[in-house]
Amino acid sequence: MPFLIFALSLSGVAVAADVLVVTEREQLDGFVDQATRDRLEERLDGTLGYIDPAAVPLRLQQGSQAQDFGADERSDLADAVRSALRVFDTAEQNLLQHAVRVDGDRATVTTRMGDPAYEQTVIYDLVRRDERWLVRRVRTL
Repeated sequence: MPFLIFALSLSGVAVAADVLVVTEREQLDGFVDQATRDRLEERLDGTLGYIDPAAVPLRLQQGSQAQDFGADERSDLADAVRSALRVFDTAEQNLLQHAVRVDGDRATVTTRMGDPAYEQTVIYDLVRRDERWLVRRVRTL
């Protein structure tokens, strides 16, 4: 009987520990959820929540044009990201496809968003800093 109690206690601790541990993939799936929400403002807020130019400078690429943003350019950065992702501002837009690739402290999240009239691919390159994933580059294709 004492062995059974010990075994049940040990399994309870293991289950509790597993619930508390969030994997890198789960964290990145959370980013996908935030960056692909239904409403434009929610998507922008979700994406901006993973951008911290003071910790990781951001490069925003739209086609052949690129802009770099540092710590002092947060408001300009928000406007530029809003402009780049504004294409998704339709009631019918949906996440059509996404892919997540992790390589150590770097990850790439590719999303394909669209509605019946238009589709766009956005590639987010992220880097892990102090237990958080932060966007270092946004590319719109």
